[in-house]
Amino acid sequence: MRVFRVVFLAILTFSVLAIAIFVFAIAVQQNPSTVVRNVTVTGTGTTTVVPDAVRLNATVTSVAGTSASALSNSSKSAQTFRQTLTSAGVLTKYIQTQTLTVNPNYTYSQNGGSKISGYQASQQFTVVIRNAKNAGAIVSAAQNAVGNSLQVGGVSPYIFDESSAEASARAQAITLAKAKALSYATLTGAKLGKILAIDETIQNSVPQPVMFASNKTDAAPSTAQIDLGQQDVMVTVTTEWSIN
Repeated sequence: MRVFRVVFLAILTFSVLAIAIFVFAIAVQQNPSTVVRNVTVTGTGTTTVVPDAVRLNATVTSVAGTSASALSNSSKSAQTFRQTLTSAGVLTKYIQTQTLTVNPNYTYSQNGGSKISGYQASQQFTVVIRNAKNAGAIVSAAQNAVGNSLQVGGVSPYIFDESSAEASARAQAITLAKAKALSYATLTGAKLGKILAIDETIQNSVPQPVMFASNKTDAAPSTAQIDLGQQDVMVTVTTEWSIN
């Protein structure tokens, strides 16, 4: 008798649960508004701007018979380099030393021996030139002032502050994404609701600068010209929208 009651209660419990699930399923079908529907779309906006700054990599090098002399000579050249930059309007906060080294130079004999032939001191700089249009003239002025002790390692035009370009590209991306979401909603007979999620990716193209000297006259030294080109700031957004 006790076993029969246990089995009966188990069957009754299972039946009630099955009925509840069935009623809930019918309610969902009868009230589709309880079902959350959404659409995920992407939009990409691009803003093209001319770089307004130039990053300069330069190294001052000196060779002497002693390490102290080599360092002293390179320090004098480095000071001339700094003074030329600041006289041209470059702020000191944009002049940064990357490395400062003093190393021996060796000569090697045929029998495999070696001896110190002198010392080389080098100081490497990274300089931000905010006035990109004058960058070529500034580089030429520094080279003329320092002479052969200065080696220009490269220049890179870039956008100093990308926030404005990013904001413009972002607005384009959101507008495009919303238009896509609205199109999907209309095509499926639904209405576009609120935006549920946004994921953003920013990509910046790097222009390939060309640095060359334009020979205006044979008598006067030419001035380097740095071509700034254009740079694209691209913002891609992945958005999720509710549809009703």
